[in-house]
Amino acid sequence: MKTLTDDQRYAAISARDARFDGVFFTCVRSTGIFCLPSCPSRTPRRDRVEFAPSAAAAVERGYRACKRCGPLAPPGTAADDAAGSLCARALELIGAGALDAGPEGRAHVADLAERLHVTERTLHRTLVARTGSGAVAHARMFRARRAHDLLTSTAWSIADIAASAGFGSERQLHETVRRIYGSAPTAIRERTASARASRLSSEEAPRAGSGDVAVVHAQLAVRRPFHGAGLARWFAGRAIPGVEQVEDLRWSRAVQLPHAPAVLEVDLGATDGPLPFTARLGDLRDVAAAVSLARRMLDLDADPVGIDAGLRSAMPVLAPLLDARPGTRVPGTPSLDEALLWALVGQQISTARARTLLTEATDLAGVALPEALRTEHVHRLPVSPAVAGARAEEWFRGPGARRLALSAVLADPPDPHLPLPELRTQLLARRGIGPWTADYALLRGARAIDVAPARDVALLAAARDLGIAEDFPTLESALEVASPWRSYAVMHLWHHRGSLPSDRRTLRKDRS
Repeated sequence: MKTLTDDQRYAAISARDARFDGVFFTCVRSTGIFCLPSCPSRTPRRDRVEFAPSAAAAVERGYRACKRCGPLAPPGTAADDAAGSLCARALELIGAGALDAGPEGRAHVADLAERLHVTERTLHRTLVARTGSGAVAHARMFRARRAHDLLTSTAWSIADIAASAGFGSERQLHETVRRIYGSAPTAIRERTASARASRLSSEEAPRAGSGDVAVVHAQLAVRRPFHGAGLARWFAGRAIPGVEQVEDLRWSRAVQLPHAPAVLEVDLGATDGPLPFTARLGDLRDVAAAVSLARRMLDLDADPVGIDAGLRSAMPVLAPLLDARPGTRVPGTPSLDEALLWALVGQQISTARARTLLTEATDLAGVALPEALRTEHVHRLPVSPAVAGARAEEWFRGPGARRLALSAVLADPPDPHLPLPELRTQLLARRGIGPWTADYALLRGARAIDVAPARDVALLAAARDLGIAEDFPTLESALEVASPWRSYAVMHLWHHRGSLPSDRRTLRKDRS
């Protein structure tokens, strides 16, 4: 999305345009609060507002969150960068708890910078330039949002909420929540009448590391339009039985989080507002990681208005696809390793065949969930990519060279926090990984927004049906005009390919 003027921002808040939620925040000088553009409260006068690029920046200026819309504000994110924005990678790690307090004490910004392969000064300057605030301020906002969700949806003790939200103490929770929301934690809990009717019992609020199960309900803010049906079909077509399930647009998936396994569930069919989210956790400390992972796998921080407008302008031929599926997202995987596993197995075979092979690998070496975590359809974790690679001879029926690639690559995968160009270079240097494999893995495992998997015959079938590549030597060259949103153009073509008659579908090929 292009940079907006303040007059354009004011027009957006006057129209209560939810498409701009998370793109900027409205700060009202007369009341000292900040709001989403779609806030239902009365629009303030033009001379009484200023705008902030992120919620953290608004708090740094002394504003507190609006009680009607502030708690659901998504984190302020920078404009997507085709090379893999340092800002976006940093915010993802912060959202997953990289700066939260743990058993060994609070993590430091220097450690976060080291993980991102930059200096602390470079990280700070980048975040401030793109979002108006540094890493500590963003971490404070993430913790406050988690605490707010837990206060309004559970009956957990304040001590348990402080620990699971990432605070070092109850005192820090009280100070931060008061500063951002203008109320004490107990006051927030008491005025949430609807939450009181659906709170969990105290028996469902174990202490961190107790081995019991905690159930967390939250609302995942999303920039609309949002094509949840497309995500549901994608995940359903690749769901490993017992690991993942899609039913009536409700997606559930077993995942391994930093401290324990968990089961995530999101209603992808919600037509308005945030997406209802439930996490069954084996450890309270994984609240941050659960929310962050769900957001990443569902691509909830994408800017669908800017992406769709960019694609419509660059490739008018995609207009019917954009009209049919506004807000299409890039479906992710829990890790780059898992995306690599799918990409390596899926070379030169159908998605259905790849799913069958990975189901056999999971039958061989998958791990059963603790009984208390299981649901009717989800009862086990997927096979670990490293284990799948090490035992490839037992389940992978295909070329021996690819079996060796599975073992070698998954035993020593590259650092997923590297900048995307460097990460792609490292992948292509591995034996058995060609351009299609690398780009598919980056698209799904590293949220690469500007890749087009080379020689993908499924894409070629869709492009041929639309007449896209007729005047270009290759499909890749035809899609160059879609930069920096080529991954979204690819998703539209894959969805279109799925709607073609079966006799017009072909399989992908990768000469890696």
